[in-house]
Amino acid sequence: MTKDDSTAFEIPQELKFEDAVTKLNHIVDRMESSDVDLDNMIKNYQAGLSLLKFCQNKIHEAEFKLTKLNSTDLEQD
Repeated sequence: MTKDDSTAFEIPQELKFEDAVTKLNHIVDRMESSDVDLDNMIKNYQAGLSLLKFCQNKIHEAEFKLTKLNSTDLEQD
């Protein structure tokens, strides 16, 4: 999927992790519904992947910050 792809799912940078997880849960619920056509299933899948990557990046950022804070605290002791 390229940036020129009109089906790409854009995630606002100010989106909070918790809101992204909520959106991801809604997408999963829609995909589990039996009345979703194939085109919408693909769009939901793409949106879900984008949100999943966003959430993973947020978790990695938080882990990095916590690790950095812990190492700074240990150096000060």
